[in-house]
Amino acid sequence: MTRYLVAGMLLPVSMMIAYLILRRPIREICEEIGFEKACQRFRQQRERLEARFLTALGRIDPEEQEHWELADWRDEIVWARDRSTRTLNALVAVRFDPPPFTDLPSPYATALFEYRDGNWSTDGLWFDDLKPEEAVALHRQLEPVIVSRYRPSQTGDAML
Repeated sequence: MTRYLVAGMLLPVSMMIAYLILRRPIREICEEIGFEKACQRFRQQRERLEARFLTALGRIDPEEQEHWELADWRDEIVWARDRSTRTLNALVAVRFDPPPFTDLPSPYATALFEYRDGNWSTDGLWFDDLKPEEAVALHRQLEPVIVSRYRPSQTGDAML
């Protein structure tokens, strides 16, 4: 009887330990599988997503929307995950013309896009005066996605 009691307790404890050890690698594998598909979808929908960004930005600040409509959307994309929600984010570099009659460099900003439930969306949020790599480095809620396992694309994805 004692043997069965010990075995009955040992099995659930062993399963719990296995779960604790394996849950992170399993989550990472699942995220990797979805990552390539999400990146491909982003590239396919990029123009439409930029237009959605401008529309959402116009609801927040119409003057800022006009400023962004004149901006140069760069090919550079940095991929990051929200640490708390595990939502995949695409951070896109945007360059603005420098102020007239100045020797200042062209200002940058970073547009933020989110991949939720298999679809890319945007709320018109951005990081002022930051390139995408800088935005990820400065904002603790964002965790860079390590894309070294993937072959680099020709669209300028940043390799973190």
